[in-house]
Amino acid sequence: MRHMLLREWVTKFSRRGFLRGGAAAVAAVAVSGPNLLAGAAEAAGLSAEETRALLKMTRDLFPHDRLDDSFYAKAIAPLQDEAAKDAATRKLLSGGIAQLNAATMASAGASAGKPYADVSDENVRVAAIKKIEGGAFFTKVYGGTMTPLYNQPELWPKFGYEGPSSAQGGYINRGFSDIDWL
Repeated sequence: MRHMLLREWVTKFSRRGFLRGGAAAVAAVAVSGPNLLAGAAEAAGLSAEETRALLKMTRDLFPHDRLDDSFYAKAIAPLQDEAAKDAATRKLLSGGIAQLNAATMASAGASAGKPYADVSDENVRVAAIKKIEGGAFFTKVYGGTMTPLYNQPELWPKFGYEGPSSAQGGYINRGFSDIDWL
């Protein structure tokens, strides 16, 4: 077997051929992008629909209308990672989401027959959460998303939190005794 020299590789690929191949790759990603995202969600242990329900539940547990879904997506990422690695976690999350779906599908009114993530009425979704509040699924999601949600430095300014003060010498010299109304 003969090895190609570097100069042979360079002459084999032209700039035009490189650009043509790159354009084809971009087109392939653009066409199959949604399918790649769905596959990534399922590779993480949860289906795309389960991921959507988990995100909606996290938003219902910690409702902040001014926050984008991207913050909630980062909050559920550790649970998705754990579900991808641990079959018991995947089963717990899938089973809990199935319970939420069953509760909203059995509800009356416009929400009847809809899975949890498709229910627009927040009261119906909260009622479904209250039905499972004492269970292991609720505990796992509540405890597993609170810290990742609120521990995002880019989120802190939205709540008026300036971040930890320890790197700036603490609060003693930064407003500790600025209270002038006492």
